[in-house]
Amino acid sequence: MILQHCHKHSGFSLIELMIALAIFGIIATVAAPNFQSWSRNYQLKSASNDLCSHMQMAKIGAVKENRPWTVNFNPSGYKVQNSSDPAVLPVKTVDFGAKYSNAIQYKSPTSSTSYDSATLTFNPNGTSSSGFAYISNKAGSGYYRVGLCFSNGSIILQKWNGSPWNCS
Repeated sequence: MILQHCHKHSGFSLIELMIALAIFGIIATVAAPNFQSWSRNYQLKSASNDLCSHMQMAKIGAVKENRPWTVNFNPSGYKVQNSSDPAVLPVKTVDFGAKYSNAIQYKSPTSSTSYDSATLTFNPNGTSSSGFAYISNKAGSGYYRVGLCFSNGSIILQKWNGSPWNCS
């Protein structure tokens, strides 16, 4: 007896592929707003952490080199310099437009103040004047403040939770 070999073709039909694409489209439509919100909040947190790190760098640099270091805020970002002399080139420059696609800005949820002082100076002993920079995203979905409550040089990062800022 001769057995016939049937070749069975496996794969997807056109209808199965169309159904799978429709399901994928529905899921993508539902997920897109959540992804955008997550992306905005991630950029805001990243910008706040970067500013906190650069303030730490200025504090450590001032102690290490035994000379003042400054963090100079401007509407589009900030500069970290190892001298109070503006002629000295900055060690680090952060432009919110270039680094965060213009999604980050200085803005406080409680006042019109963007930062308490345009310049924070870290002294050779690691201390500084107190002051904060307030950071938000353009959508206003989150707020952080980065800076110093006291002149002891202790840098803090706080997220806005709807109640007044406090130094604890």
